[in-house]
Amino acid sequence: MRTQNADSTSNGYGQHSFGFVREYAEAMRFGVAVAAVVFAVLLSITVGPLSAHGETLAPSGCPVFHCNVEATGVVDQAVIPNVLVSNSNGSLGTLLYQGCSGNGSILTCLYSIDAATGAAAGTLKVLNASTVQPLWGSAGVPNSYNLSPSGSAYGQVPLNFSDGTIAAGDNSYYVHYSAQGAVLAKASLSGSGTDFGMTPISTSHGVVSQTNGVLTLIDLKTWKSVSTLKLKEPGTGNAVRLVSPSSGAPGVLYAVAYASKTKAGWLYSVGVNPRTNALVVNSSFAFKGSAGASPVVVLPSISGLPDNTILLATPGLDSEPDGQSYLIAVEDNPSTGLQLVWSIPVAQPVLFTPTVDPNSTSLFYTVPGSPYVYQASLQTGSPIANFNIQTIGGFGNQFLLSGHLGTSVNGSITTLLLGTIVTPPGGASIQYALAFQPIAAPETLVWSQGLDITTVPISSNSASPNVYTAAWNFAPSTQANLACVVVVSVEGDNLSTIVSLCDH
Repeated sequence: MRTQNADSTSNGYGQHSFGFVREYAEAMRFGVAVAAVVFAVLLSITVGPLSAHGETLAPSGCPVFHCNVEATGVVDQAVIPNVLVSNSNGSLGTLLYQGCSGNGSILTCLYSIDAATGAAAGTLKVLNASTVQPLWGSAGVPNSYNLSPSGSAYGQVPLNFSDGTIAAGDNSYYVHYSAQGAVLAKASLSGSGTDFGMTPISTSHGVVSQTNGVLTLIDLKTWKSVSTLKLKEPGTGNAVRLVSPSSGAPGVLYAVAYASKTKAGWLYSVGVNPRTNALVVNSSFAFKGSAGASPVVVLPSISGLPDNTILLATPGLDSEPDGQSYLIAVEDNPSTGLQLVWSIPVAQPVLFTPTVDPNSTSLFYTVPGSPYVYQASLQTGSPIANFNIQTIGGFGNQFLLSGHLGTSVNGSITTLLLGTIVTPPGGASIQYALAFQPIAAPETLVWSQGLDITTVPISSNSASPNVYTAAWNFAPSTQANLACVVVVSVEGDNLSTIVSLCDH
């Protein structure tokens, strides 16, 4: 195991982010023919540079949690070089945590508080990605199903399929909607916990995760529940609660949970028994406390490591003294299970998932209170570079990096998307969206755009301004092979605004 310190300061912000069996392993265990295994491996269903475009998810935008089932935040669309037009909408209600997903033309969003009327009313809303104006809502169109806000809008984002249909759920049903909002099918859920959404694990199956640890395998062709599994703490059988939406890879789901009785956190690798179609726990990995962000899965084709590598922020490790937080990499080996590969000690818990650069075989992450974006090796965790965004952008006032990281990869050019808060002396905080190319142009920003969103001033000792960038998405550009950027901004007092930054 290799460890490496990350330099950071102690002032943080407290917004919590929601932050096959591996088919080969199961085949060996249960005697399934190797030919069937090879066929399953070839069923690639994710979007973006981490794997080929597939048949299941939409071909552009961020159609699922953090853009793909691996939750890397990576898309293979180049973003516009300049922002000329800003459209915003904060009148539809309140978005929390992840915000919205979309297919590059529309946004699909789940509102915890609905402020819309008429056709736009409802927990699930579909918006035009360029104008950020509503097209329909699940309470405002005929033959729809309005999801329970408390059961659906606290970490989940909808799933966007390539045929234009949409899926989302609450604590009772996981629902398949037409592009116009009519219900095509409903799968009953037995978990009763808040719905964190579906993670597809093949072109035929997806797993719905609920906060109380219940996982439901859904057949995407029949839209029926195939099996359920209630996660429990290994060894004790104690109840666990999921802390964020699950991530995945072909044939395997990665879920992060917390056992309140023992104060232990757990990462689970969950697969499907190919003989019975039952969900099973392949292995688990224990750490201290409750993780603050979802796991990020890096496939072997990107990392160069032999197995899936899971990046996870943890409040502590069982083998280390209390009080030290880490960003860790865990390998999912079919024979030995989940094993620690490397760890990076950090001064504050990492609240937002890191993102991946397949060009440099590295990862980027931020630490609360620090103006730096940190770059480290995917294989070893060793530091590569630190980028002081406050200095690079010329932000002379109080400055915070404040949200999820997005990554656009276009050929050899990698562009990071960052959310920031700048507070002038005695004034209100202003949110900014930034585009930054750490490899191609590490000493300047591609662009910096104020979002015209202000909040109360943030004092120097404030640990929780409750202002952050909840999600990134994309809208059509007038220029070929480029995409406009959509920001979901969450503010204090249950306020949220969607902003489209475009060139037309």
